[in-house]
Amino acid sequence: MNDILITVNRQKREIRWLCGALVAALLMNVFAIAAYHTSWKELWTQLPWVVCIGIGLYILSVILRGLVRGVRQLFRKK
Repeated sequence: MNDILITVNRQKREIRWLCGALVAALLMNVFAIAAYHTSWKELWTQLPWVVCIGIGLYILSVILRGLVRGVRQLFRKK
């Protein structure tokens, strides 16, 4: 059985994607709080949902990046 090596650069790239997804979810929450004129304490009380949405965005980005990579490999000239 072969070992699977994940490079440090790949790990850093994935961490950046995850942080970007979490920040995007947090910004969506801030926008919703401002748009609906609700209490700013919801920034903390809704944090578990924000994390779930952020992870969902990350998973969606992984799927989309995989599809784009697969399509690129299909049409790559040999």
